[in-house]
Amino acid sequence: MGKHFLFLLSFIGLLLFKQTSVLAIANEPWVQSLSITSSAGACNEINISVVPGDGARRIVIVRAGAPVSVVPVDGTGYNGGSIYGTGTNMGNGNFVVFSGSGNATTINGFDGGAQYFFASFEFNGVGSNSNYLTSGSPIDSAIAPGISMTVLSSSGDICQGSSVQLQAAGAVTYEWSPTSTLSDSTGSIVTATPLSTTTYIVLGTDANGCQDTKSLNIIVNTPPAVSLSSFQSICINEGVVTLSGGAPVGGTYSGSGISNGQLNPVIAGPGTLAIDYTYTNIHGCTATASSTIQIKNAPVVTLGNFNAMCIDGSPIALSGGSPMGGTYSGTAVNGQGVFSPVNAGLGTHSIKYIVSAQGCSDTSVSSITVNPLPVVSFATLSPTCLNTTPFNLSGGTPVGGNYTGIGIVSNQFRPAVAGVGTVFLTYTYTNSNGCTASDTSALRVNGLPTVTFSTLNAVCANTGPVNLTQGSPAGGVYSGLGIGGNTFYTGIAGPGTHPLVYTYRDNNNCSNSATQNITVNDIPAVNLGRDTLICSDASITLNGGNWSSYNWSNGATAPTIHLDTAGRGIGTFRFILLATNQFTCANRDTVFVTFDVCSKIVNQELSNLNAFPNPFSESIQLSYYDKYDVFVFDITGKLVFEKKDVSSLLTFGNELKVGVYLVKLVTSKGEYKKIVVKE
Repeated sequence: MGKHFLFLLSFIGLLLFKQTSVLAIANEPWVQSLSITSSAGACNEINISVVPGDGARRIVIVRAGAPVSVVPVDGTGYNGGSIYGTGTNMGNGNFVVFSGSGNATTINGFDGGAQYFFASFEFNGVGSNSNYLTSGSPIDSAIAPGISMTVLSSSGDICQGSSVQLQAAGAVTYEWSPTSTLSDSTGSIVTATPLSTTTYIVLGTDANGCQDTKSLNIIVNTPPAVSLSSFQSICINEGVVTLSGGAPVGGTYSGSGISNGQLNPVIAGPGTLAIDYTYTNIHGCTATASSTIQIKNAPVVTLGNFNAMCIDGSPIALSGGSPMGGTYSGTAVNGQGVFSPVNAGLGTHSIKYIVSAQGCSDTSVSSITVNPLPVVSFATLSPTCLNTTPFNLSGGTPVGGNYTGIGIVSNQFRPAVAGVGTVFLTYTYTNSNGCTASDTSALRVNGLPTVTFSTLNAVCANTGPVNLTQGSPAGGVYSGLGIGGNTFYTGIAGPGTHPLVYTYRDNNNCSNSATQNITVNDIPAVNLGRDTLICSDASITLNGGNWSSYNWSNGATAPTIHLDTAGRGIGTFRFILLATNQFTCANRDTVFVTFDVCSKIVNQELSNLNAFPNPFSESIQLSYYDKYDVFVFDITGKLVFEKKDVSSLLTFGNELKVGVYLVKLVTSKGEYKKIVVKE
């Protein structure tokens, strides 16, 4: 019972709270504004007419260039403004131009030629009691009539004494004010020179008499107060001086020889130098203060170089300082300007020369090097050979000395001049101040091995590899055209006389060589001509050429042989000639001769038959200018291939074995036969 009572009380309280909350805001309208109409009015005006819904009031929102992008918020009151831009700014370019119970109004202050978008919302209540109907709001847009004037300035922030250009556009006539600081009061472009911050107003009128007013605020900034304290005089040789004394800090110094706030008196030169200090404040306004600085001349002091000395050298009176009358100082330098190398010790010692004049002084510094007597060594020299090319000697330290002895010319050793045996060579080194020492080393010059290369017999171009053993002592290396290891290749060298070299290196790493010529004689160029087909009642003569001897496969030894069917009959026969020239070099050639009955043969047409290549290894191509049948016979007369009605290039032979074949063509003009060979 208690729990239900407590729940009932809670529920009643919630209802009372909700009722109180509802009573805090007006009821939301049920019907939205039915329509909104916007139309151009007089100059820069737009007339607004709304067909109301059931709300007691309505709010009209306008946005330039794009549709309205906001909606009113419940519990918020908005102020309308009959001049565009004076009502509540709802953000993102949305302004309230009407809020009330009426349904029509006229808004001015629009830019002529610009498009404006409108939206109407019904609402009840006032101020924080307002309740808006935001869905389904009607929208419309219109282009404002009248003048659309724009103004701009070349700068909105200038310094006192500067000018700024003001420019207006969009009207026909213009009236500027105030006029006292303007170059012109009626132009579209005027120049303003305000002494203080000034707001300029321009009234523009277009051709229809419509007017618009725009304003520009020009801020005039005061130049900074700048000061520069005086400078103490400096000597021209003091080096770069960092300038200071300008106020406020952060400005810029300028003048002859000044860069990045530093003065180089050498660049500026002696005399009175004007220095400006310029400061620019945060507004870009600039002011300058000036001062001077006195740059005094100083003596130009120089000190020449000193020659290096040996540690045991005599003391020297220092000289070479200019101008005269200065003072020398440094290690082991006495009051009279005398330097003692013994007292100074080894190393490089600084010498100063100082001259003062008119309150400015200059110093020049040089140095004297005291050298020890050089420690000279000459490393052991490796033996060399009598025929070694002259070489530059090394091994003497410190480097830069000279070598002397038998066989040496300009630090170069020439073994052939020194001769076989041991020679003693000397290395002498003199340091930069004439300190000298030397050392001696021995050098062995070894003789050369005795190398011979006996006579080589002449060979033929087709002899093949020739083993070389004629060089002595054994173990050397052969070189020359056609040489590979210890073998001479006649085919690589070719016909002619070729010099071959044999080089041998002994245990002392000394080498010598001998040269011998080898003659490669050419082989006879034997050519029995093309394979031939002749008729059984004819004969042929084979000519072997002009050589020293002949050996035909039929046993003949004459330069030529005469062939016919006698003792042979019909068929294909091979003839080989082995010929020898005057150098006893031999070569051979082979020809096939076919004897045929020659029935219906037209010899003058045989030249039109072409078989290529012949001999062949895989296939052969046959061509004839007319239509033909092909029959191929082996050496036994067996038909091994045939093809009829051939009218183009014919390729065959892959299926044939190695051997000699008779190809017969049967054409409309007769039969043609040709011998082909497959290798």
